[in-house]
Amino acid sequence: MKRRSKKEMVLEIYDREAMGEVTAREIAIINQGLIEEFGEGGAMTPAEIARVLVDEDLPVRFEQIFRMATPTEKYEILFEGLALNNSLAEAEASLCRIDELYRKFQRLEDRTGLRYARRTALRAKRNAGALSQSPKLSKPERVEQGEIAQWFTVWLQTPDLFAQWLELRKAAPDFKKAFKEAFKESSGAMEKQGQANRGN
Repeated sequence: MKRRSKKEMVLEIYDREAMGEVTAREIAIINQGLIEEFGEGGAMTPAEIARVLVDEDLPVRFEQIFRMATPTEKYEILFEGLALNNSLAEAEASLCRIDELYRKFQRLEDRTGLRYARRTALRAKRNAGALSQSPKLSKPERVEQGEIAQWFTVWLQTPDLFAQWLELRKAAPDFKKAFKEAFKESSGAMEKQGQANRGN
């Protein structure tokens, strides 16, 4: 079977991810897909990816793409918004995404990506820790932020065991009592992620 070209992969990722207008975020996602397919040397410059898309009459936000000057910007975009979580449900979704990227970068032996994953989790832990002490939040909100800080702490210490730990934590009586409503809303994304990891 003939291997796909980079151009074909760019268009395939665009279709697979159901992208609309392409901004810096979409470029980062496309580049990550290229690296997964071709290795570290598979990355293309934002301008090269934009050219492929424009040739197919696809919408591109050039003013964002040409600002993507630094080699680390793709990582910053991939982890954008994951370090600040307002609820347990948001924290679980963020941890699921960080864990997914962390394992992807492990497979690719991408040390920069691994460093960004851990750095994002550490920032999230510190943000939650600070909010748990904030007088601007209500007591239940402070308690919830303290719980979120604990989740990120455990992930940083033992990422491979985190999904199983979270299942046990959410089943604990003190957790159910303290976070009854948040527990109902929690997506269970991390447990699904853990099951997928155990299945691999």
